Amino acid sequence: MAKMNNHGANHAASEVKQRRVWPWVLLGIFAVLLALGVALGMVGYRFYRQAMEVKTHETAAFESVKKAKDITKTLDSTSLDEALPSMKEHTAKAREITHGDLWNIMAKLPKYGDDIRTVQGMTEVMDDLATKTLPSLSGSLNTLMSSKLSDGEGQVNMQPIYDIQKTFDNTNTQIQQEYEKLKDLTTPHINKVKQAYEQGLEQFSGLAEKLNQNNKLLQILPQFMGNDGQRTYLIMANTTSETRSIGGLIGSLGSMTTDNGKVQVGDFHPNTEFLPTTIGTDSEHAVFDEPLAFSFDIRDQSAIVDYETVAKNLTSFWQGSKYSSNVDGVMAIDPVFIQELVKMTGDVQVPNGPLLTGDNTAEFLLNGIYKDVYIANQDWYFEYVASHVMNALFENLDVKKLMQLSDITTPMAEGRHLYFTSFHEDENQSFKDMGLSKGAPSSEENPEVGVYLNQQNASKLDWYLHRNTTVTRTSCNEDGSQTYHVSFTMQNDLPDEDYANLSWYVVGGNGQAAAGVRGQATEKMLFYAPAGGSIANFQVSGSGKGSVPQATTMDGRDMYSALAYIGKGQNLTYEFDVTTSPKATTDLKFDQTPMGWTDLGVTYDTKSCSIDK
Repeated sequence: MAKMNNHGANHAASEVKQRRVWPWVLLGIFAVLLALGVALGMVGYRFYRQAMEVKTHETAAFESVKKAKDITKTLDSTSLDEALPSMKEHTAKAREITHGDLWNIMAKLPKYGDDIRTVQGMTEVMDDLATKTLPSLSGSLNTLMSSKLSDGEGQVNMQPIYDIQKTFDNTNTQIQQEYEKLKDLTTPHINKVKQAYEQGLEQFSGLAEKLNQNNKLLQILPQFMGNDGQRTYLIMANTTSETRSIGGLIGSLGSMTTDNGKVQVGDFHPNTEFLPTTIGTDSEHAVFDEPLAFSFDIRDQSAIVDYETVAKNLTSFWQGSKYSSNVDGVMAIDPVFIQELVKMTGDVQVPNGPLLTGDNTAEFLLNGIYKDVYIANQDWYFEYVASHVMNALFENLDVKKLMQLSDITTPMAEGRHLYFTSFHEDENQSFKDMGLSKGAPSSEENPEVGVYLNQQNASKLDWYLHRNTTVTRTSCNEDGSQTYHVSFTMQNDLPDEDYANLSWYVVGGNGQAAAGVRGQATEKMLFYAPAGGSIANFQVSGSGKGSVPQATTMDGRDMYSALAYIGKGQNLTYEFDVTTSPKATTDLKFDQTPMGWTDLGVTYDTKSCSIDK
């Protein structure tokens, strides 16, 4: 367990810091005060006193809602109901003051009047939040919280969901409109006001995204649960200890049926039952032709970067087997997602095995199982845990679990630990919007750069391959694009004890030509530029060995591929420059193959300049 604790210290999910929405209003008002108040004599003094009064009201509003904690996660109707009366009183007074004659006059000043108008707009949004949106949200939650969703035996009552769909959708629309209003305010000139405004945008974005995510879940849940007839979904289980581009080697394929709210998770079947069928395009084979050519049987399907293609291929494997059935969608899960479900549903005692908790499940399924369990039994252990937690999730589904599931969906999707594609097109767009059907970078407005790994030394070495990435903005260009410098480092932390004692099945070296070196992670790397953007100036350094990425194409997409060799104790760094599309409106994000933990290991530095669109 000492090893577990050390690993957890480096890679466990960072605790989410409590984020406050209201202080940015106060910062904006105070900054305007400092810049303008003193210079305007008696008028300035009057303005000063009013600004301080606004500050007092907004501080009181914030204090009154402290018990609701982080506004981006506030879905507790009791806390909201207790906080709203005081909050409404203070936000209304702050809004009244900032829209009085003096503030309206100050707002007409050249240049810096923009800052006054921005603060006015911020207090408007704050007051609308307190008087319109949060009361509506509280009402929806009261309705939902008072409803019974489950009979305790896997039957889910969807009527309460139907009852609040329209109201919740209207509330979400209000929030999105308020967020758009905030975004449309003039960017302030005074630096402190600008910083406060940008902080406000970021934090309101969290609230808007949170409610939008919950709304999408509530709108599509009844159909997903089979209220219009039985649904059958495939569940693909994969291990990131042996990476493939969007996950890991696929170990088994199972099924789940839903029928009028009744959920049943079926058996998982090992990949050997779907061999030797292969599905792969010529371009996929061409990219993965060395040093260990992928056969693109079921095990290698996650090497394809587009998840919707993977889902269609897995459906073909299923329908070509003895388990053939209609398929309505495909879910992909890994041990990190399973660990999150264990946190929600409770510990799992594996027969003749360890007690799995919300802290040790991923490590056991990605590493411990290969040390302590015979190869022939490993699939059964994984299938037992996956089936147990999936059934437990729906057997006693309540509002708390539903909200917890919504909470983890975004981070699990962003980290590529969870995917879902529906073959009902009218529903699938919602799953796409939730980030559950990720492919290669595809948005010019919201740019991503992708780096994906594929283990070529048959092993479970990727558990030991730790990654750290820095993304630094270097310029904001005249055409509207931005340029960033990316540094991506891989470190092989395979311990001496495991190197010496574990079989080739874990540490590699099974005599496979160039890939058969014991303890050496051998990664076929794929680099994707942002949609409408570019990658340039590759540099490779470190104690390992890596080729310089070369331009190629796969499945109609331009990309770069390289081969990296990182032996025990070695590291390798790839550095390159990324330029986004001129249409980019958000900062560049780094997308990558999932690891065995929730910490993405990515640090962003965007202070050199800012996007102003």
